[in-house]
Amino acid sequence: MNALKQKIVFNEILNESRNTFRNQSITSIEDLSNEIFYEVFDYFDGGEIVKTFSKLNFRFEQLLYSSSILIKIHVFLFYYEEMINKDHELEIFSNKLCSNLKILFINCSENIIFLDAHRWEQFILHYYPQLERFYFTYYDCIDNDKQYEIYSERINKFFSTFWIERKWIFHLKIDNTDIKYIIYPYKKTWYDYIDNKNIEYSTSTSLILTNSISLYDDIIFEQMKRIISIKQIYHLNIEKSIFLGMLIKL
Repeated sequence: MNALKQKIVFNEILNESRNTFRNQSITSIEDLSNEIFYEVFDYFDGGEIVKTFSKLNFRFEQLLYSSSILIKIHVFLFYYEEMINKDHELEIFSNKLCSNLKILFINCSENIIFLDAHRWEQFILHYYPQLERFYFTYYDCIDNDKQYEIYSERINKFFSTFWIERKWIFHLKIDNTDIKYIIYPYKKTWYDYIDNKNIEYSTSTSLILTNSISLYDDIIFEQMKRIISIKQIYHLNIEKSIFLGMLIKL
């Protein structure tokens, strides 16, 4: 919706609200019709809607979890850090959502269990069997104090039939001291045109290096060795200068 149309529609909503208050002597926002709230929700993305309205009262909870709202906004979950980082709360929340969810965004960190591909597979099949697009990012810090162990067995399961059939592709990204484990729907890239029938690109892994500065060369080198030991890299994307000797060592 363009800015002019948004302004016109929003003014119409305000006028309708004023008329409703005048005609029905409404003294509380809760007396407004659901239709008015649906129009207001159009001005927010899914994350903003849930974050703003989910804990107000029972009525807004019911509006939020109604199928018409969920289908309309697709329910973006990436904003909800306090929930996403608690596995049991994520499942409780998912129980309230409709099973015909089409798009799901999840950002998480600090818990290695979120890299368990088999668990995500079971979670999606159980709660969201009609899911079409899945966007997932797990954040870790290269020199963190906890030094989370990377379980290659769990990560390799991101290349199972479940993920391949849906074309949800696994990527790794190193940005200075940050490392991200990413999944998003397949999109065609330049290396798809390489004439090599021995490589199945739907199961290949790409590694992206960004903003590398010399201060972090040793840390990044260790992380790259760690990643290569987990999975063979078929596509290396370097978005900023990196010491050539580091690549030769690999």
